[in-house]
Amino acid sequence: MKLGRNDPCPCGSGKKYKHCCLNAESVTTAAPADLTWRRMRTLCDGYPAKMLRFIAEAYDPSAIHEAWAEFMIDDDLEFDPHSTLIQLFIPWFFHCWSPDPFDTLIRNKSLHEVPPTAAYLTSNGHRLDPLLRRYLESLLTAPFTFFEVIECAPGTGLTLRDVMTQEQHAVTEKGLSQGVQRGDLLFGQLASVDQLTMVEGCNGFAIPPIEKASIIELRALIASAYPVITHQVLREWDFELLDLFHEITDRLYNPQLPKLQNTDGEPLSLHKLVFDLNATPQAAFDELKDLALDLPDEYLLADAMRDSDGKLMRIRFPWKKLGNKKHAGWDNTVLGLIEIDGKRLTAEVNSDARAGTIRKKIEAALGEGVRYRASEIESLERMLADARKAGGVSDDAASRESKRLSESPEVRAIISEMMATHWEHWVDQPIPILGNRTPMEAVKDTDGREIVESLIIQGERSGRNPAMATGEEVFLRLRERLGLAGGRSNSSRGSSTSS
Repeated sequence: MKLGRNDPCPCGSGKKYKHCCLNAESVTTAAPADLTWRRMRTLCDGYPAKMLRFIAEAYDPSAIHEAWAEFMIDDDLEFDPHSTLIQLFIPWFFHCWSPDPFDTLIRNKSLHEVPPTAAYLTSNGHRLDPLLRRYLESLLTAPFTFFEVIECAPGTGLTLRDVMTQEQHAVTEKGLSQGVQRGDLLFGQLASVDQLTMVEGCNGFAIPPIEKASIIELRALIASAYPVITHQVLREWDFELLDLFHEITDRLYNPQLPKLQNTDGEPLSLHKLVFDLNATPQAAFDELKDLALDLPDEYLLADAMRDSDGKLMRIRFPWKKLGNKKHAGWDNTVLGLIEIDGKRLTAEVNSDARAGTIRKKIEAALGEGVRYRASEIESLERMLADARKAGGVSDDAASRESKRLSESPEVRAIISEMMATHWEHWVDQPIPILGNRTPMEAVKDTDGREIVESLIIQGERSGRNPAMATGEEVFLRLRERLGLAGGRSNSSRGSSTSS
């Protein structure tokens, strides 16, 4: 029988067919979960506004401000309705927050430690559609937690895995599924009702895979206190989960400058030590040339400047040492540059430690023949700015030139070879995020294996960038060496369960 435009919609919304599913895909062929999704969307229409009015009347208008301060973990922050986190805060406010009996302006003591959704169901539950009531009841037990995107069907849905409980969910979600990819992490809350799982609250942006390590660290802490991590356990740890989310968000949106180090792992600090030279340039060179290790005199003196009588006036040579702390394959390391120019001697190094060491060596070698005058310390920011100014190259011009070079087949081939070499040695290098274990060591336990997997996914994404062009075969070999399945061209699939 053909439906009329004014007939009740078969999805059960209570609306006429023309105002509901007429313009959607055929309801006769839609899956039950899809029908339930449409009905839930209709039932939830206007629900947040009703809840906010209920909270203002039943609790107090100040409730939203108290909840915001708790949500942001900052008592001094004023409620910001325009915050980018509002879509995450509102569900958390409704389903998780409750007035603290010892620190609240809410005078009705019966509402202390009672989430607004629970109070709303007690007051109005009998008047709600049974489907909406079951939906809200599920949100009173569902935790806010971290999810990993396992599979994504843009415009249709997602397969998410709860990083904390390892539960896997087939989620019906139209919008969010278009902005994430496999390996991304999300923070939020899921609701499950009548074979349907939906995203109730979400941060709204993808958290990159590399952040998974900090989530697993918190999971290990929780697991040390409970034999099984359940939804109830996660509700009890809601503050710690929320705090970690804010830490991650702060790292993403307020990144700190990297701590630059030299090849010995020392903080980078550019020093230029200046000495007055009482000895002749030749005498000073003879005493200091051993700092260049095995380089012969003729090599060091090849570009030296001499006066009309052939006497040495100016020479510049490296200060070196054997081996390297970070790179076992290096025969030696250049620690700095020494310049003798008439009555002046300078030493340029890139750390405080090296500055102290070279001063002692110069003073010990030359004794009364040298007198330390001063050190000039230059910031990296100033050095980079001066270099750009001296070169007469604007940032835009530099960016265009960088793009041009990255698109060159020859350059991309060189980069690709360098990146392949990097990943080949990566498996045997201690990584700080792995607790200074190597990836080969870390994959031997569950937590380490997950973190290594997330790092490889991050590397696969970076490998698509021309500036770090890395062939897919590099990661396939890497995964094979580490015993990890899959690759960037395919998604991990698995059975889906709903809580």
